[in-house]
Amino acid sequence: MKGHAVAGPSLALIKYWGKRSTADNTPATGSLAVTLSGLESRTEVSFDDRDSVVVNGEEQPIDRFLPFLDGLKAGLDLENRGLAVKSTNNFPTAAGLASSSSGFAALAGAVAALAGSEAPPSKLSALARLGSGSATRPIYGGFTVFDAGALAAEPEQGESFWPDFRVVLCVVREGAKATSSRKGMESSRLTSPYYQPWVDSSPALLAEARNALSHRDWSRLGPLVRQSYLRMFGTMFSSEPPLIYWQPESLALIQTLEALRREGFTAYETMDAGPQVKVFCPAAQAVELVAELDRRVPGLRYLTAAPGPGLRTWRTPGEV
Repeated sequence: MKGHAVAGPSLALIKYWGKRSTADNTPATGSLAVTLSGLESRTEVSFDDRDSVVVNGEEQPIDRFLPFLDGLKAGLDLENRGLAVKSTNNFPTAAGLASSSSGFAALAGAVAALAGSEAPPSKLSALARLGSGSATRPIYGGFTVFDAGALAAEPEQGESFWPDFRVVLCVVREGAKATSSRKGMESSRLTSPYYQPWVDSSPALLAEARNALSHRDWSRLGPLVRQSYLRMFGTMFSSEPPLIYWQPESLALIQTLEALRREGFTAYETMDAGPQVKVFCPAAQAVELVAELDRRVPGLRYLTAAPGPGLRTWRTPGEV
């Protein structure tokens, strides 16, 4: 048999940055996120005599994946079985576009499908956490919350809750970032003088943002989203050594968006551990917004997405 899964990346509006427990891979700060449509990680898993992982046609060092694969096998009663994993992303990988969230969610789903498991979403979310904390969220479609210290994410609002919601992803660099999110989080926790204030301030931001989301209130949610990512980057910039993921185009986009808001656009940006800038805006403004960004910050790739579905899994017979 072969297990298959497809998952979209989860874009955090209120950020998760830092571990409460590295052993359990639980977050120090809660996050509010949206699962995106159109962008996807697609994974196929079959039994083999050894574990292997191929991403976008390239075999990966297995050490990065063994703890996650062992956790999946233990949780799905597949001990002592080798797993051959093949995964592809239709968007840049390890570049700050949340490919780890969709990749590990899809891997958890594909292994569960191969095992013939009917595990509920809450269990799949908890299993996905073993690979990446953000992978707990795209198990669900629409908007999700992953609370500080939690073992799994929870659905907040469904895929169709905010039909007017769009995300424009401004791809500044296509390649993989130099420092992974996991390493960056630990560096900030250990060395930034602003890390604990960041953790302490996050619950209030999350509560306010959940309330703003429930009212579909652009004017309230937007500034909270900006506060969250800028405070998060405050811990990165003040780490030792500093974590500077931004590129000149990243800052140019941020400054351009400030100007566009003054000109009447309802567009608010966020960033993750990488140079890419993500902007959420009303659907009616998305095309014009992309045109203005491309005119003022030319040479970048722009992708547009809406809230998307959660994890999809299925099983097929293997080759005879």
